[in-house]
Amino acid sequence: MSQPVLLVHGAFTGAWAWRPVLGELERRGIDASAIDLPSRRAGGTFAADVASVRGALKDLRGPAVLVGHSYAGAVITAASANNDDVARLVYVCAALPQEGESVSALMQRDPDPGQLGSAIRPTDDGMAALDPVGAKAHLCNDATDAQAAPFIESLGSHALATFGEAVHDLGWKNHPVTYILCTRDKTFSPALQREFARHAETVVEVDSGHCPMLTRPAAVADAITATECR
Repeated sequence: MSQPVLLVHGAFTGAWAWRPVLGELERRGIDASAIDLPSRRAGGTFAADVASVRGALKDLRGPAVLVGHSYAGAVITAASANNDDVARLVYVCAALPQEGESVSALMQRDPDPGQLGSAIRPTDDGMAALDPVGAKAHLCNDATDAQAAPFIESLGSHALATFGEAVHDLGWKNHPVTYILCTRDKTFSPALQREFARHAETVVEVDSGHCPMLTRPAAVADAITATECR
C-alpha cells in the first residue's frame, strides 16, 4: 500500500484517539497522520470540519486513504465528494449517510438503538460532553478498566449542532469503500452498520465495541492496509 492515510476522529474524542492505530500503521511502514476537528471547540460547525479535512488532504503527497470513525463518517463522506485527493474511504463503525441525512437522523432510525444519548451532557455554549459512566458503557464496553480510564479522561466536548447537519455530497459514490463493522458496538448497532456496509466493496468485521482503535488497533490497521487503492 503506497497511499498516505489520514485519520479523522469521532465526536468527543480527538486526534489523540488514533495513537494506537498510528503506531500500528508506522510499524507497517505507512505514512499516516490524524487531525483535530473544529467541532471540538465552541462555534465549530460541520462545514468547518469538512473544510479542515479537505485542507489536510491537500497537504498530503498524492491521493490518500481517508479514514473516519463514528460521527466522522459523515465528515469524510462530504469531504471526499468529487475530490481527487482521496483514493479510498474507510469507515470505522462510522456514519454512512444517504443524501440529506444527518448523524442524528441515522441514529434515530437505528433498528437496535443504543443509549449513548443518555450519557450526553449539553452545556450553555452549544457544546456537550459525555458522562464518564455512560462513556464506559456505550463507547468502551469491551475495554478493560485499565484501557478505558485514560481514554475516558481524555474525552472532550463536541458541538451539538453538527449532529443535525444534513449531508448532501456523497463521496462514497465517488471512491472505493471499506467498512469496518464492529460487532459489539453499543452506539451504532451492528444492524445499522450492516446497512451502511452495503455501500462498501470491502467489509471487515471486528469483535469490538465502538472504539476499536482503543481495543483492536492492529485489526483496524490491518483493515486500512488490506486493500491496495487504485
